[in-house]
Amino acid sequence: MSLYAEVVLGLPLTKTFTYVIPETSKALAKVGSRVLVPFHRREITGFVVGLKSRKKREDYELKDIREVLDEEPVFTSEFLFFTQKFSAASFCSWGEMLQAALPPSYVPKSRVKMSLSEEGEKFLQSESLAEGETKILELLRNGTYTRTFIKRKIKQKNLSLILARLEKKGLILVQSDLKKMRRRVENEIDLSPVQLEMDFSLDEESGRASGIISASLGKKMFSPFYLHASRQKREAIYFDLIKKILYIRKKILYLVPEIALTTSLQEKFAQKLGENVAVLHSRLTAKQRESEWERIRTGRADVVVGPRSAILSPLSNIGLIILDDEHDESYRQTENPSYDARKGALLRAKQASALLISGSSIPSVEAYYLAKRQGYLVEITEKSADRKVEILRERSRKCVLEDKLIREIGQKLTGKNPDPILIFFNRRGYASFMICPRCRYIPRCERCDVTMSFHKKEGKLLCHYCGFSSPKINTCPECGGKLVFGKSFGIEVVEEELKKRFPGKNIVCFDSDRVRTRKDQEKILSRFAEKKIDILLGTQFLSHQENLPPVSTVVILHPEIFLTLPDFRASQKTFQTVNQMTKFLAGEGDPLLFIQTTNPDHYSIRHAAFDDYDCFYEQEIKYRRLMNYPPFSRLAEVLLTGENLRALARESRKIFSCVKDQDSQIETWGPALAPVSRIRGKFRIQVVLKSKKKRALDGALQKSLEQVKSRKTVFIYE
Repeated sequence: MSLYAEVVLGLPLTKTFTYVIPETSKALAKVGSRVLVPFHRREITGFVVGLKSRKKREDYELKDIREVLDEEPVFTSEFLFFTQKFSAASFCSWGEMLQAALPPSYVPKSRVKMSLSEEGEKFLQSESLAEGETKILELLRNGTYTRTFIKRKIKQKNLSLILARLEKKGLILVQSDLKKMRRRVENEIDLSPVQLEMDFSLDEESGRASGIISASLGKKMFSPFYLHASRQKREAIYFDLIKKILYIRKKILYLVPEIALTTSLQEKFAQKLGENVAVLHSRLTAKQRESEWERIRTGRADVVVGPRSAILSPLSNIGLIILDDEHDESYRQTENPSYDARKGALLRAKQASALLISGSSIPSVEAYYLAKRQGYLVEITEKSADRKVEILRERSRKCVLEDKLIREIGQKLTGKNPDPILIFFNRRGYASFMICPRCRYIPRCERCDVTMSFHKKEGKLLCHYCGFSSPKINTCPECGGKLVFGKSFGIEVVEEELKKRFPGKNIVCFDSDRVRTRKDQEKILSRFAEKKIDILLGTQFLSHQENLPPVSTVVILHPEIFLTLPDFRASQKTFQTVNQMTKFLAGEGDPLLFIQTTNPDHYSIRHAAFDDYDCFYEQEIKYRRLMNYPPFSRLAEVLLTGENLRALARESRKIFSCVKDQDSQIETWGPALAPVSRIRGKFRIQVVLKSKKKRALDGALQKSLEQVKSRKTVFIYE
């Protein structure tokens, strides 16, 4: 009898592969172990998900596993079961999800290198070749290079086909180069004693809410709750529940939308509980990430804090999963493997029979509706802070700031102790595009199907998708006319206008183009807290800063930008964005909120200005019901990406035809080019499916995607 291993690979493939386990590796090979296996011309890392013994077949020959990389499995059977279900629900590759769950140093990298053969040298000297073939052979004459390097150096269509043709002719040699990353020495965590704080943050109403949730602790079954409350109230309840979970010797997974939130949370855990907390996110160094991952896997961490990727942490014996700021779209990963951590939290809590607490002060409409309908909504009603709100209708596109707004800002900045002002405007650069009035030419990115934004400070045109930049041009290359700025202005224009209107005042712009390092961010926020900055102007990037102090005046410019998005959640995003920006208004004194907009009567803007989620929800849910959008239906967006537009179009039509053949009641939109049809040289085609029945849509997706070979991403809205 021979021993075989079922292996999944870290590639966008849905099937498993069977390999023979050599006699020398039989003792090591276990379910959950990493293995090195041959695949085409490479050796790549795979994961054993099953073992079976059977007689050796004579009619075909299977390949052997090259090496078992672990003495003990890196994944438990429970974790394998969870990731299998999670990847299936996300319509992504199981192997890619397992690979994403590991620190980079645990995945040996294999590179295919190409070199010029002796036959190729002779051909280059004596034979006539096609232009593309000659370029490749001349490049390889200088050395051995990877496919990626060749692609970067030689801009040639159908490069893969040309390389395959040259290899078939024997003109180039292709060999695999395996690079095993060095495993780092683990640092022991510092367990020096800390001074614990007395915690009196749980008031009567918070205690009642915590009691409702705590009643499910002894039931040993999956128990979901949605906590609708302010951040301060939510954290008080979270920590009260965490104490109870730790008391029964269970572990906690605490998910947050932003990496920046993990540092403050880690400090709060140390102060309130003194517990052993592990932090897991992509900004850790390779050494830190490996060390934290090992602490979690070996059970030496009681609490894991992190953004969406922490849902794939190897934590066992889970008693509580916290999903804070559930509404935030950062929980959705768009790169492969694509997944929604909110869906993963639900699946993982069900598998562990654990408590799942989703929390937000501005819940997503879908989650709030479901929590109300199924009876697991826990709300803490709080009186909205008194504030003066003025919503100004923009009367002229030529006017950057309305006269009344300028007068009010001027009054706030006068006196001996002027109050600093926060201004938000979510559009980067100086102008969204430049245009030739004569022939309508617009400079566009070479790699993306978008216009290039003009950044005056840097004097260049910049693509906000791939980062490609070029010097500013004044003359139209098509007709020789003069290029002018488009009507949509950016944050640099607002900065110019403020400096012109308020000379002598310290005005600082806070956006991702100019404030790139964490050190620069902290320096500006510190100066603002010390009132050394009069006006702090920023994009949505500024609204995500937790250390931003409250102020008496907040100005929001053009929040209706989000309403123009081709998205059924546009109103929800507008409400959440405005609400996120208004949270920096001081609770005392006479806080003042100004909103300058071309659409002052839209319910999402008005209700966000007065912090009235209930009224917003009532209007939004009527719209969703009328249009049959989630939560009253289930939507799936299939996004295909690739370099060959015709091939993508062909594959997208397969999806359309397959879905229609299976269920004519599923609404199908497309196939069509995505709103941004090309990013980083890759074309993008989307197909949108809608159905009232989850099972019907899942089945149609499963069957139709099996026929698609292009790289695909599936987004589910329900």
